[in-house]
Amino acid sequence: MYSIESHVGRLIEVRFWSPVGEGEAIGWRRDHDAMLQSVVGNYIVYVDMSDANVFPPDMVEAYVATMRNEPRLLRAALVLSASPTLSLQIQRILRDAFHPHRRAFREVREAENFLGDVVTLPERARLREVIERRAEQGGPISAQPASVAVPQSTGTPPSLRGPVSARAPTPATVRIPITPRSPSGGHGEG
Repeated sequence: MYSIESHVGRLIEVRFWSPVGEGEAIGWRRDHDAMLQSVVGNYIVYVDMSDANVFPPDMVEAYVATMRNEPRLLRAALVLSASPTLSLQIQRILRDAFHPHRRAFREVREAENFLGDVVTLPERARLREVIERRAEQGGPISAQPASVAVPQSTGTPPSLRGPVSARAPTPATVRIPITPRSPSGGHGEG
């Protein structure tokens, strides 16, 4: 399962948690592309994988494909789980989708520091909020609904956009439930 959101400026927040099912790759590509289209200019990505164990092969391919097609990416920090399998997968994904400013971390604070050089003050505050909320939750986040949240208004400069709560969506928030599809669910590529 996954969520992809943007609440403040150029910061895109991504979360993956187990189970990441077969067939989620099509939805991931669609939601990822929609999010990138909603962000004006370059962007920064914070990825929380601390509750994910392993990606199925179709998701690995989809993730590599989306990573290769991110010319406006300024920096990305991926926070890994303790899963050695996921760590190996992510290291391979990062190698295959080479970008010098995309890195994996085991410690959240290291990821925050890595992004700290390029985020604005409102983005830094939002990143801190996301990290603190995650620390308060402690356990798996798999009980939370998946969502895609677009910025409040593309007409408002990113530096003036305020945070939007992921718990109580406003009319500007678009929530797309993520449901696993069968590989032959009529949405095949080709």
